[in-house]
Amino acid sequence: MKVLSIKLLLPVAAFVMASAGAVSTSNSVSAIKTTDVQGWKRIAPSNCEPVRECNNISEAFCVDASNNQMYGKPTPASDCTELLTHQP
Repeated sequence: MKVLSIKLLLPVAAFVMASAGAVSTSNSVSAIKTTDVQGWKRIAPSNCEPVRECNNISEAFCVDASNNQMYGKPTPASDCTELLTHQP
């Protein structure tokens, strides 16, 4: 009798754990960082100008109105070398 009840409970327990895992992973999408960062246009090596804000959410590159790639600065004193993305 105990073997039969274990065989019945094991699939139920697996289903409960899988459902809990699915719920916890779907909530992680809403935790995406949506803080805008300053996008910089490279004018020349070590010379950048601020152009627009990028949100780094999607896989699409962040570009300005002329399709120039926007870059981020890892630190305020550094060169603009970090590729930025943007989701409208």
